[in-house]
Amino acid sequence: MTTHSTTATHPAHFMDLLGPPEHAVGAPVFEVFPWNDNFNTGNALIDQQHKRLVDLLNQLAGTLVSNQECEVEAAFAELAAYADVHFSAEEEIWVDCFGDDLWLHNHQAAHGAFLPKVQDLKRSGGGEPLYQLVEGIVKFLIRWLAFHIIVEDKRFALVVAEVQAGVPLDEAKLKAERKMGASSVRLLIDTVLGMYESLSSRTLNLLRERRARVEAEEKLRQAYIDLEAANRRLEESAITDDLTGLFNRRHFDAVFTSELARARREGAALTLALLDLDHFKRLNDTYGHVAGDEALVSVAAALREHGRRAGDFAFRLGGEEFALLACSSSPSGRARELFEAIRRDVEALAIPNTRSATAPTLTVSIGALVRVPQPADTVQTLFLEADRLLYEAKQQGRNRIVCG
Repeated sequence: MTTHSTTATHPAHFMDLLGPPEHAVGAPVFEVFPWNDNFNTGNALIDQQHKRLVDLLNQLAGTLVSNQECEVEAAFAELAAYADVHFSAEEEIWVDCFGDDLWLHNHQAAHGAFLPKVQDLKRSGGGEPLYQLVEGIVKFLIRWLAFHIIVEDKRFALVVAEVQAGVPLDEAKLKAERKMGASSVRLLIDTVLGMYESLSSRTLNLLRERRARVEAEEKLRQAYIDLEAANRRLEESAITDDLTGLFNRRHFDAVFTSELARARREGAALTLALLDLDHFKRLNDTYGHVAGDEALVSVAAALREHGRRAGDFAFRLGGEEFALLACSSSPSGRARELFEAIRRDVEALAIPNTRSATAPTLTVSIGALVRVPQPADTVQTLFLEADRLLYEAKQQGRNRIVCG
């Protein structure tokens, strides 16, 4: 017997009004470090790798929206691994020109200090909220990467170009220093670095706003889920019996009306059985109401076990009274077998009821009506007929079934 049924009472499209989460696939991406061709060094491989590093930096910054630790760790791990690849490739290129020069050693030292510095930032920010930790790392990476590309690698590229033109290394280094140290170039570098610092700050602010929106949407989604769950519980409590979990009398009246209409439409037989626990008041008086409640729960469980078909319903009408309702094309033989199995199972529970005039354990009497509804049949007339059959079962000595 079906014992729970709920119907959604809220618009299913409500969540759609929120749209997809901001961090969903396809959400727009903010660049904290937009690539500019002025960052090109002239070496195709190095420039390609710089672009990839910039992409990975933007990807790490993008995790500020979702604020999920697993995404942050994945983005950081990818960036760190690629930085290591880039540094190795870059040093192989520079060594052809610089050999054992101090400039190369200093450059290698800067590369070697990069990841430990980022790891230090991660460790020192361990007590901060995740988004603050990511922001700190992103800001450091923007400053470091911009300076690394536009100052250090540009300087190295100038030296390489001069050496390839036949200029000795020391002279090429001096020429590169003069170029990079020229007031106009220095001003340009300072201006570009300042612009990127300002741009990245504004973009991080936008990412903070987006993260706040995501968090607000997630809270709203969770509130809606909680509301739906509360409404389901409320609906279930309105139609179910608190003690046994079976449907209650209120729901019995509604289901009886709809199943009678369905039986008429389909020309099917309607089965209505009323069950009454024999001498239940004596059980309560002898063993107390707690024992009585436990007995009711056990009987309800037995009823539930015997009615797992769709369209079978079990009810507690009140007190020690229960009901079964089913609509079937040919239930007659099955009905009698079902009710006899229920009667035996209640008896087999062996719930003590020593003051019962029927048996020393709890038993049940059943009045069952199986009928293809006739035009004159109503909910009231069918219920009264089943109640009459139940009365006959009691008059005949209880712990039995009377079918009609």
